[in-house]
Amino acid sequence: MDKILDIKEKYDQIVLYRHVNPDLDAFGSQLGMYWTLKKLFPQKNIVLHGNMDSDLMHLYPDFEKGEIIKGQTLGIVLDTANRERIDGDLSVCDQVIKIDHHIVVDTYGDINIEVESASSCSEIVTLLFKEACVEIPIEAANALYLGIIGDSNRFMYSSTSAKTFEAASYLLDAGINIEQLYQKLYMRRKTDLEVTKFIYNHYQEDSGVAWYYLSTEDLTWLDISREQGSNYVNTLANIEEFQVWLAVTQNDIDHNYRVSIRSRGIAVNEIANQFHGGGHMYASGATLSSLDELEVLVGKLKEKING
Repeated sequence: MDKILDIKEKYDQIVLYRHVNPDLDAFGSQLGMYWTLKKLFPQKNIVLHGNMDSDLMHLYPDFEKGEIIKGQTLGIVLDTANRERIDGDLSVCDQVIKIDHHIVVDTYGDINIEVESASSCSEIVTLLFKEACVEIPIEAANALYLGIIGDSNRFMYSSTSAKTFEAASYLLDAGINIEQLYQKLYMRRKTDLEVTKFIYNHYQEDSGVAWYYLSTEDLTWLDISREQGSNYVNTLANIEEFQVWLAVTQNDIDHNYRVSIRSRGIAVNEIANQFHGGGHMYASGATLSSLDELEVLVGKLKEKING
């Protein structure tokens, strides 16, 4: 943390990155760092990099992304395992700090803070601030807490440790209101019922692997985005017969198919790596160039279950 904070004289601006298709932890760690650095260094140009057009944005107060200017630039990349998944161009940076909790596959930073045992990147960021006795503004504390509960599934995943609760305790002391955060996070709309009904009526299952597929036409009919379609992946969770469950959504923008993979006790990240993806042991993402590859993916997951 001393290396991160020792930037007052050397850098004119700090650019904060995270991975494409951001989740709660990606936004939580990025925005948590953003609001805290804005408070620590009001004279610095703090820039948020990456597409912020997400359904998760309603969880956070308004902010200014900022614009990159000429000058000495520090880049901090959060919650991103490898270069290919960074949402933004690092070439503008004179130095790069990587902060991540995924399995280490690409140590691309000049400084690398890689903690595979952490529940989330938000946990790492919170504990870095705690170690440095940094006073976290409430906006940052809220974002970091949402990041922790997002990647730990409300402290239910095996990656949850005493460090996770230490981080959560520090954020509680910063003034977060847990009840309000959970209400905002889990409030549902009537649309959610229609999507859930569609998934229950159209899912498929083969030897312990279950999945649903949403085509562009399905997404249009349900009046949801592709990203929203993927967010329903855990609709098929907690079914005794399903050890692995997937959300498959058509992605017209990139002319491919996005897959969200979740499991109960089955390591899926190495298989996801074979399909232009990756992630955590029990929660990963993949990309298919055609639906024909879905059969191959399901076959490999079945082999993993039986092997």
